[in-house]
Amino acid sequence: MARTTSKDARPRVDCSSGVKASLRTVRDALKCKTDSETLAYLLALYDDSYEKITLVKDKQYREKAEIIDRQQSI
Repeated sequence: MARTTSKDARPRVDCSSGVKASLRTVRDALKCKTDSETLAYLLALYDDSYEKITLVKDKQYREKAEIIDRQQSI
């Protein structure tokens, strides 16, 4: 739903309900205060690990991401 009436000017990241649910699970596990802090952590992890990811692992991560993205929240 668009933020047409909100005065919140922060940029939005649109994602599926499955991704949002997984993000909340990670947020709770990492004890982050906000979704933004959780995403920043994951980006730092990505920056640190990207060069070490093999083609096989990359394929596995992409398949898992597709599954998460297609999930519906209950």
